[in-house]
Amino acid sequence: MKNFIFSLFFSLLLLVLLSSCTDSPPEATQTNTPEVTAPTQTPDQPSPTPIPAAAIVNGERLPLSWFENELAQYLKAQEAAGQPVEDVAAARTFVLDDLVDQFLLAQAAQDAGISVEDEEVQDRIDNLRAELDLDSWMQEWGYTNESLVQSLKWQMLAIKQRDEIIKLVPERAVQVELQQIFAYTETGARNAVGSLNAGTPFEEVAFVYDPAAGGYMGWVPEGYLLIPALEETAFSLPVGEYSGIIESEIGYHIVKVLAREERPLSQDALLTLQRQALHNWLADKRESSTIEVLID
Repeated sequence: MKNFIFSLFFSLLLLVLLSSCTDSPPEATQTNTPEVTAPTQTPDQPSPTPIPAAAIVNGERLPLSWFENELAQYLKAQEAAGQPVEDVAAARTFVLDDLVDQFLLAQAAQDAGISVEDEEVQDRIDNLRAELDLDSWMQEWGYTNESLVQSLKWQMLAIKQRDEIIKLVPERAVQVELQQIFAYTETGARNAVGSLNAGTPFEEVAFVYDPAAGGYMGWVPEGYLLIPALEETAFSLPVGEYSGIIESEIGYHIVKVLAREERPLSQDALLTLQRQALHNWLADKRESSTIEVLID
């Protein structure tokens, strides 16, 4: 029923551990020492040169090399899939947004006291080495052993924070069982209403408009349907009642509530609500964060 579009927060649900980060994300800090009187004057020490950055996220530099390598891998993957990227500017924005979101997740994990142990990283590296020619891959994308470890730690922090967010989504919820009459035109919808008013059973009319499934939508929780007006109406109707005509971008709907009860979420519904929870968390975190983009 639900037609998902590949999107930013879905990619975060499946965070790719092999993101290309050849520099450590955190910005180096310098500790000032008290000035003392000395018989000889020593030259001032130069300040550490900040690593080139694609963005600064809450004061931490997102390495430019990470962004460039991630973009290159994304473009290469799309090419290999037979879907070469035509709008490179849009791809750059997509990749940078994804990396910023990963940064926000990892930062939140650190703030919450979540850590990644060296043994966890080594286990992941061992698994990767068993799956691919890791040395060749590292050479191709400019990794050193140190930068790979740093990248994996950062990504694993983001994944742990993601898991903390989505585990708050309950596996049971109040749901409604729905059936709809769907027409592409207003005239078709009005004809359906006419049939209902004439006493034709809802199910019979639904099968006229959808001979295969009779408009059966199954059990749905709040937050699952793509059409807000349809969902709002469905959860406000008493069991056994049907709505008036609901207009949407795709056509015209008349929905009937067959039943209502608390029940386990389907796998598809659970994943949808987890995606939504992650999306909402990231939107709130971006709103409260300081993000400075340094590239065009």
